[in-house]
Amino acid sequence: MSKDLRDAIKKLNTPNNDGFSKACKVDSVDLSTLTCYCLPLNDDADIPNVRLMANANNGFLLIPEVDSIVIVSFLDSSSAFVSMVSKVSEVNLNGKNFDGLVKVQELTDKLNNLEGLVNDLLTALQGVVIPLAPSGTYPFAPLFGSYTPLIPTQQTEIENPTIKQGDGN
Repeated sequence: MSKDLRDAIKKLNTPNNDGFSKACKVDSVDLSTLTCYCLPLNDDADIPNVRLMANANNGFLLIPEVDSIVIVSFLDSSSAFVSMVSKVSEVNLNGKNFDGLVKVQELTDKLNNLEGLVNDLLTALQGVVIPLAPSGTYPFAPLFGSYTPLIPTQQTEIENPTIKQGDGN
């Protein structure tokens, strides 16, 4: 552990008049109560029931990985919450009923592949001529000529640049 990190942890573990924070290791997470059990890095007493969010019904929930380092901040001597995390196992924004976030580059690639396939089909259908008995033909070009090719999706059209995500690396 670097000297700067040790100094930061020591400073966080020093109480002041406005409350204080402690660097801790997450021992367990209880999703039914939205709390975790933390072990201070400075070997102080364990801290049970550390809140993971302000309101248990809704809001922003960072679920830390077990054995990761968190900063536990105290509102008073009996009320603590996780204020920072080093490794996150899950993030919930106002619940989790909409499933996960989209991987924008992968979605853009899939949309472009689909748009390309539709354009290829339109081009192919415009060139089809069906022979009719006893004489004559029916060209598909007038039927499909009114359809314009799809324009490939640009990532900027579907991306919210304010929210970023990654795989932790």
